[in-house]
Formats: sequence, C-alpha cells, structure tokens
Amino acid sequence: MRVTNTKIFLGALVLTTAIFVMGLLLGLVIEGKRVDYIEKSSQTQKLDFESLKLQLLYLSSLEGVESCPAFSVSLSMNIRETEKTRERLEGYLTDGVAYSDEFRILKREYVISQLNYWILARRTKKLCNSDFVTVLYFYSKKCPDCENQGFILDYLKKLFGDRLLIFALDQEFAEEPMIQVIESAFNVSESPTIVVEDKVFSGFQEKEQLLEVICGNYADTPSDCP
Repeated sequence: MRVTNTKIFLGALVLTTAIFVMGLLLGLVIEGKRVDYIEKSSQTQKLDFESLKLQLLYLSSLEGVESCPAFSVSLSMNIRETEKTRERLEGYLTDGVAYSDEFRILKREYVISQLNYWILARRTKKLCNSDFVTVLYFYSKKCPDCENQGFILDYLKKLFGDRLLIFALDQEFAEEPMIQVIESAFNVSESPTIVVEDKVFSGFQEKEQLLEVICGNYADTPSDCP
C-alpha cells in the first residue's frame, strides 16, 4: 500500500510540475506577443508623427490655411490611436512580470509620443487657428483623487470629442525627464494637476469648474457648454 501511495504521489508531482512548466512557457509566449504588439505600435506612431511634422512644415510654407482642416483631422486620429496604445500598455504593465523592463521602455516611448503630439497641437492652433482645447493631466497612482479626476476628464472627452485633446502624464514615471521639465515649467507640485491651455489648476477639480474653464477657451462655443 505504501508503494502504491508513493507512486501516486510521484505521479501527481510530475503532473503538477508539467502543468506549471506549461503554464510558465505559455505566459512567456503571451508576454512576448504583448511586447511585439507594443513595439509595432510604437514604430507606427513614430512614422505617423514624422508624417504629421512633414505636413505641418508644408502647411507653414503656404500663404493660406486651406489644408488645415485635413491636417487637424489627421492629428486627432493619431492622438486617438496613441490613446488606444496607452490603454493596452497600462494593462500589460499591470499584468506583466517577465518583460517589465521592456514595458517600461515602451511606456517611455509612449510618453514621448504624447508630449510630441501636445507640442504639435499647440503649434497647429497658432498656424491654423484651430478651435480645440488642449489639456495636460498630471496624475499619480498614489493619489486618492486621481481616479475620480480621470473619470471626469473621460466624461468631458466624450462630450467634446476631437475638440478636446487630453494628454495624461504619470508623475511617478521618472524614466522620462521631460515630465519633470514640464512640471517645472507649470510649477506642478501635486496630483492631480490639470493644465488647460496654459492655465494651471492644482488639486481635484469638479466637473462644473472644468467645464466652465474649457468652454471659455473655445472661439465657437460648443452646444454642450453651459
């Protein structure tokens, strides 16, 4: 009976080990695919950004702004795609273990893309007199109010669509020094902090206050403004 029990125990141990190894290998394959996806998205975004810079350079060489509407559409479309990448990347960073270093490098590339588009959007407003509002949102995962602040910004984004461009920056992400540069430029000292165009709002902001500030920056006031 003792021999039989030992065989059963050894068989269960071998089976459990095999299942563990298979699960580990499967996890590595899935993580690898996640990295490949983010890397391809990053490469595509770099090309898209270079294309937008070229378009803006071309527009700045013209006397008129006839092509500005088409460029603004391209800019908004690329920002939307970057946001989709952020959602996937944040999910992967939460779940990923084996490739955490690679994910952090890719997150840095995403942050740089965000800031590139923010600067490009500001230049577009001056060149094309575009009627959209840019928002920088500084947040921290340790901040108790940031989740609710994010919900409010998501609501406002759905309300105004492409006329409201929101760029979210993780204050805890020290790998990209440009975040600290912009924080210093706007005297950001706490989270959440929201910068609407060039006006800084420190601490949690209620929906009504943000709505009033954002609406005050439109030349042609949207119908959803109070």
